[in-house]
Amino acid sequence: MIPRIPGAIADRLAAMQPFETLDTVQTPDGRKLSLHRRGHEMTIHLDGDELMANRAPDSERALATVGLVDVMARPAPRVLIGGLGLGFTLRAALEVLPPTAEVVVAEFFAAVETWGRTHLQAVHDGSLDDPRVRIVIDDVRAVLLARPGWDAVLLDVDNGPDAWCLEGNRRLYDRTGLDQVRAALDSQGTLAVWSAHPDPAFVKRLRKSGFEVRTERVRAHAGRGAHHTLFLARLGQRRPRRPRPVARRRR
Repeated sequence: MIPRIPGAIADRLAAMQPFETLDTVQTPDGRKLSLHRRGHEMTIHLDGDELMANRAPDSERALATVGLVDVMARPAPRVLIGGLGLGFTLRAALEVLPPTAEVVVAEFFAAVETWGRTHLQAVHDGSLDDPRVRIVIDDVRAVLLARPGWDAVLLDVDNGPDAWCLEGNRRLYDRTGLDQVRAALDSQGTLAVWSAHPDPAFVKRLRKSGFEVRTERVRAHAGRGAHHTLFLARLGQRRPRRPRPVARRRR
């Protein structure tokens, strides 16, 4: 009988193996998007830089489980997820949302959906065929503004509000963009944003756009690994400015 290799040793041995490139496509702006596999590890790269991997999905799942707390009990919530990626946010959202929910996933790269239905089928575990789900290949901002009234918007399309994967995504995080997000949300809507790092300036912009904001630090994988930041913004009432007292003229 061949002795069984302990899991930790097997993982280290797998990490010593080279990655296999499963597919490579050219993006509309001329960059190279590629899918790679090493054992059970799957990664997506853009111009050679890793965009995402399945080795540490917990913070991406938390984007849904934490970001949907205020809407999961609504009778028919409408949720927009920015970025399909490896599907961890989508799967976590489907676990907590009711059968009557509508979940729209905006993914900029068509190849990411194609890979999800082929090479990454086991990773997505049937979520792409869930009747609640609709995948739209488009810029998330365009999808957001096309049909206002979202109960929740979950964004995981960049490494942070100041670290964009696409130059056009900067418009999601400036004051004008946040005002547009606010207008596209339901009156009791929630915006949740994933980031690799804290960003106090982004918190200030959210508050200036009328959101009540809190942040959560979450670990990348099973209570260990890198800390990531979730920005959780709910629509709140702006406090009206008190009128300045009018100085009386002395007679």
